[in-house]
Amino acid sequence: MPSKQLDQYNYGNRARVLLTISGNSAKVEGKLKVSDSIEIDCDVKGQLEVEGKIIIQKDGHVNADVKTIDAEIIGRYDGNMKASGNVEIKETGIVKGNVKTPSLMINKGGIFAYKISFAWWIQILFLSFLFFLSYFK
Repeated sequence: MPSKQLDQYNYGNRARVLLTISGNSAKVEGKLKVSDSIEIDCDVKGQLEVEGKIIIQKDGHVNADVKTIDAEIIGRYDGNMKASGNVEIKETGIVKGNVKTPSLMINKGGIFAYKISFAWWIQILFLSFLFFLSYFK
């Protein structure tokens, strides 16, 4: 039977409530709007809007479009993600899809397939650097 647990963790200057959804055969489908943070250890499909941090645990599989502040992927994520903060793919994490974030960290063993978008000014800086290298070759 799925369990729902509320924990607190510090997020910046304020404490945030962490909603946990887990279970051996738990499946959640639909559109979820979470006003704090969520930890997922089951199958979730649909759309997620998280006003804190999403943590996908080792047995978690999220197949959804996600809008969040921060993300930590230990399990599997498929979809399009927009994160205004940090995205971290842990050693066992697998991400297939598009991720738009100002900060991405992939730990050794983590898998990331498809593409990442950075802020427009980072893309311009990168293209300028490539042009600079080709000009002085």
